[in-house]
Amino acid sequence: MAEREDSGSTGTGDEGPRGIPDGLRDAIEGAFAATGKTRDRAQDLTDKTRAQAQDLVDGVSRRGSEARGTLEGMRLVNRDDLRDLEIAIEELTSRVAKLEAKPKPQVDG
Repeated sequence: MAEREDSGSTGTGDEGPRGIPDGLRDAIEGAFAATGKTRDRAQDLTDKTRAQAQDLVDGVSRRGSEARGTLEGMRLVNRDDLRDLEIAIEELTSRVAKLEAKPKPQVDG
C-alpha cells in the first residue's frame, strides 16, 4: 500500500502552496492591507489631534501666565485699604477745616 502525502489539499486545483484557496488568501491579504491602512490613518489622526490639543493647552497656559502677570502688576484695593483711606481723608478734611477757621492775619500797610 503506497502512502499518500497529505498537503491539506481538497483537490480543487486553485489552491496555493499551503493548501489555502487563492481567493481566500487574496481576501485575507486584502483585509490585512486594509487594516494596515486604516491603522495608519487612525495613527495620523491621533497624532494630529494630540498636536492640536497640546497647542490649545499651551495657549491656555500662556494666556493664564499673562493674566497672572497682569494681576500681579496691579495693586487691588481691599476693604481694609478703603477704610484706611477714608480715615486719612477724614483727618485731612478736619485739619483743612481748622486751618480755614483760623482768622487770617491782617497785613499793615
